[in-house]
Order: sequence, then structure tokens, then C-alpha cells
Amino acid sequence: MRSVLLVPLFWVTSLQASWLPSWFTKLFNDKKLNERYTIIKPIKPNFLEADFTGDKINDIAVQIVDKTNKKRGVLVINGGTNKHYIFGAGSKFASEDFDDTNWLDGWSLHKDKVAYKTLFDTGGDISGSKKVKISHVAISIYAIEDGSELTGALIYWNGAKYVSIHQGE
Repeated sequence: MRSVLLVPLFWVTSLQASWLPSWFTKLFNDKKLNERYTIIKPIKPNFLEADFTGDKINDIAVQIVDKTNKKRGVLVINGGTNKHYIFGAGSKFASEDFDDTNWLDGWSLHKDKVAYKTLFDTGGDISGSKKVKISHVAISIYAIEDGSELTGALIYWNGAKYVSIHQGE
């Protein structure tokens, strides 16, 4: 398990201004998200930027940790609407059964128009996969074991809301 370096809030805030787009940092603070969450950058890239919703305006995803429960998650702020969405960090993950991404070793932009959702039987064993159409760029988060992606989730906008699908073991 990785350790998290906790630094004084004023230092984190000044770091956020230096490596994140200013509009994102301003919204993070204006929405008072900085009171509950700390933006962390345990893996590279430090943030993901793409048009996740198809509105032709880039959105930003960062990794966060809840200051109270220390659970990790992903925060997305949509550039066009300025709405924010939290996956994990103590909140139920979209379409999944977990609320902490402490297992996350890597993330990337998924630009393919197709993904495969892992299916499980009632006993929890993998029973196959289902092809899923993805209309916009998605966020792929995953655990790594022996240098390969082992398991993870794909977070994507389905036209009305963010959902996720389980991928891998």
C-alpha cells in the first residue's frame, strides 16, 4: 500500500494553482471542495483532461482524498457546466460496490468507442463479458500486478450521467 504525503493545505493549494488549469482550481475552491478533499497526485499523469461529455468543452479529472475518512477517489469537474462528480472518496462509486480507490495504480484516457464490461455470476466468479458502446472519451482506472493491468473500472458519460463498468478480474 502506498503512503500519502500530507502537507499543509496552503502548500497544496499553491501547488494546485501551478499544475492545474486555473478555471479548475477556482471552481474547486469556490465550490468549497477544498474544505473536505485534498487533491493528490500519486500517479502520472497528475490529472486527465478531455471532453468527457461530448459538449466540445474539456473537463478535468483529478484524484482526491477525503480529509476525514482518508478514502481516495476521483473528482471530475465538467468545464461546460461547472458541475462536479465524485467517484469514491467515501461516496459510492458509479455502478460499482466500492467507495475507495486506494487500489488505483494507474489511469488513462480511454478513446476507443467500445469497451468490455466484465460479468460475474451469483457466486462472484467471472462469467464472461459484454460489449459496451462508449460515445466519448472515458476515464480508465486500474490496478497493476506484475507490470500488467489486472482489474479496474471505466468511468464514462452515457449521455445523461456518469456510469462505470468493471473491467478485468
